[in-house]
Amino acid sequence: MSDYRPVAERLHDWRAVELPLPEAETASHARACMTCGIPFCHGMGCPLTNIIPETNAALAAGNDALAYALLSKTDRFAEFTSRICPALCEGSCTHGMTGGDPVTIRALERHIIDTAWAKGWVKPEPPAQRSGKRVAVVGSGPAGLSAAEELNRAGVTVTVYERDRAPGGLLRYGIPDFKLEKALVARRIALMEAEGIRFVTGTEVGRDVSPEWLARRHDAVVWAIGTAVPRDLKAPGRDLEGIAFALDFLKGQNRLLAGECAAAPISAQGKRVLVIGGGDTGSDCVGTANRQGAVSVTQVEILPRPPLTRSPSTPWPRWPWKLRTSSSHEEGCTCVPPQVRRGVVPASGMLRRSASKARKAVFPACASAG
Repeated sequence: MSDYRPVAERLHDWRAVELPLPEAETASHARACMTCGIPFCHGMGCPLTNIIPETNAALAAGNDALAYALLSKTDRFAEFTSRICPALCEGSCTHGMTGGDPVTIRALERHIIDTAWAKGWVKPEPPAQRSGKRVAVVGSGPAGLSAAEELNRAGVTVTVYERDRAPGGLLRYGIPDFKLEKALVARRIALMEAEGIRFVTGTEVGRDVSPEWLARRHDAVVWAIGTAVPRDLKAPGRDLEGIAFALDFLKGQNRLLAGECAAAPISAQGKRVLVIGGGDTGSDCVGTANRQGAVSVTQVEILPRPPLTRSPSTPWPRWPWKLRTSSSHEEGCTCVPPQVRRGVVPASGMLRRSASKARKAVFPACASAG
């Protein structure tokens, strides 16, 4: 696990919280991977099937260029995954078989890709020949960018349609800057444009252009949308003011930082905030609310509190069910255990907990949908 910047420092800015692995430690961390016999991280952990043992062997030998060549075979957006991926590979690391700490695979991947960008190894790779086929990709989030990248490498002429002002989808507008700085997204988009991918922004399919129009102009259409559709909570009092979906809250702050609006549409400044949902999105709301100047932040989760260590219900090499906290929780957050009692009621013009034992209740400012 990587270290974080001091809380007292990072709460006053929106820069990345996580620190890179110190250069002097990369080889020793990579060498820890060399004691493994069967790489479950590669076969069972990583959804991309990154060639983790060989990549870390190259790092251990001091061959960063080879490490990048191996990593980029399966991971085209390593500057994103090495910062925001939950690192399923580490859950399958053989070092964790008996309760030990896994190899810091994600931090090593960040070292590889950051080094590659710094040394100019990441360059546009347009296809040698075009197939003559044209494909429209609707949506420029992680799925849309991945589809566009693969199609373009196959020689297809790709146009990506995005309704927001800039490409990136969840990467740009959903994930806070303190987890993924947007300069990284812009840099990757520029590289994809240099490879021949065209981005059409500020255009909503179904409003500005029709699906039929896209179908007439292209050989195929890829739909890569849906992340911004929240899961609602049908609880008494849901129609009260002061309740917002997580992505609406997070997107407003990201748009403010990007200079797209003069003020955040939803602000937690001076408010007591309740975040419903204990996952990554809820954690992002906690960190954002604290930086906006919330008086207090409370988070509730419907599931029971996980154990501190790997649960017997998820034996190695499965992804362990255990208690996880994020950098945002370190910055100030009260976690409420899952008790019984639902609903929100108005009191004195503002939202309050409907009972002392609240489970899904109150949002003075924002809420996580999951």
